[in-house]
Amino acid sequence: MSRTALEWYELLARSLIWVAGIVLVLAAVAAIVIAGSDNSVPLFEELEAQSRGVAALTALGGGLGIAGLLAAAGAILRLLVTERLERLGEAPTRAGGEQLALGPDEPAPARRRR
Repeated sequence: MSRTALEWYELLARSLIWVAGIVLVLAAVAAIVIAGSDNSVPLFEELEAQSRGVAALTALGGGLGIAGLLAAAGAILRLLVTERLERLGEAPTRAGGEQLALGPDEPAPARRRR
């Protein structure tokens, strides 16, 4: 696998972890909004108050579950990519400090003849 593909996978892994954090924050906000809402029908006030609590806990639990799955997928992907990058070694650099696009095990692209 080429170094550039591995770097894209590493970016994807970091993005998954950030998205997990965002999902967790949004789940907490949703649970607070649901629990704090005050819409009730006059005959079923107590029943709606209890169902709001259940809905808030469901939103929070669902957010925790999804955030955990996203974070786990990102962490596993990042560990695998880091291991593979360590096996490839350091990226070759030019004299100006700029990285080459090709990895050490990747052949140069074939030129077309006209």
